[in-house]
Amino acid sequence: MIEFIGTDLDGTLLNSYSKISSVNVQAIRNVVNSGRKFAICSGRTLHSVNKYFENDLKVPGYRVVLNGAVIVDSDGKKVFDQPLDHKIVAEILKRAEFSKFKVVLDGLNDVYIYDPNHGWTTYFEGMSRHHIKAHSMEDLKKLNDRTDLDIYKVCFSCTPSKLPELQKKLESFTALPVTISRSGSYYFEINGQDVTKLSALQHISELSKIPMTHFMCFGDYGNDLDMIKEVGYGVAMDNAIDRVKDVAWETTANNNQDGVAKMLDRVLNKEFD
Repeated sequence: MIEFIGTDLDGTLLNSYSKISSVNVQAIRNVVNSGRKFAICSGRTLHSVNKYFENDLKVPGYRVVLNGAVIVDSDGKKVFDQPLDHKIVAEILKRAEFSKFKVVLDGLNDVYIYDPNHGWTTYFEGMSRHHIKAHSMEDLKKLNDRTDLDIYKVCFSCTPSKLPELQKKLESFTALPVTISRSGSYYFEINGQDVTKLSALQHISELSKIPMTHFMCFGDYGNDLDMIKEVGYGVAMDNAIDRVKDVAWETTANNNQDGVAKMLDRVLNKEFD
């Protein structure tokens, strides 16, 4: 029995233009109308995820954002909140101070971007009023010093030629109490210890009294891997990396072919009951 649907956004529910197709929108509305619970499970900020609920889906649902560091329930109540310790952020920034990588600090709704190459976009969307330029690593350190600002993720990205150097730098962070995940070929995200999309879903399972074996979740990349592996019905997109496909219960069509909708239609047709 499938009682809960959770989906990643980028590379999963969203097509290559960062849009939710009308087919996917209708499928999600149908599955929510059938009485099942729904969640978007994303590395994005709360503001970014809320936009898709408010402008496109227009259904109730959980917001699992910042890779599981924050959970907001269907009533808009924050039920889980785990920012990074300011001392840990300070240590990460100190160790990366003289590197030439793009560094992004994610708050709840705003992201703070330092890029020595002056490319101010994030990996998932262009500039907006919620994307704030930092002109130096010192600016990022000052942001982290603010007692009124929680940082939930530290993100690093690089050019292809810099990837080995970035991976070596990330290895130096593994002794810290953090979780490091990969959300793109050249994009890595650092959350607090044991903060993952899976841990967030386990929390929702306890709150909702729905067992994890009754969860169906969709994903495509490294920060989805544990979620896809551990829920009852983990579905990989056809465009997913091989590691995600290898642990998935099943693979659906790619994100430009309404893969989420195709599988949800099968759920509504009671193929898996």
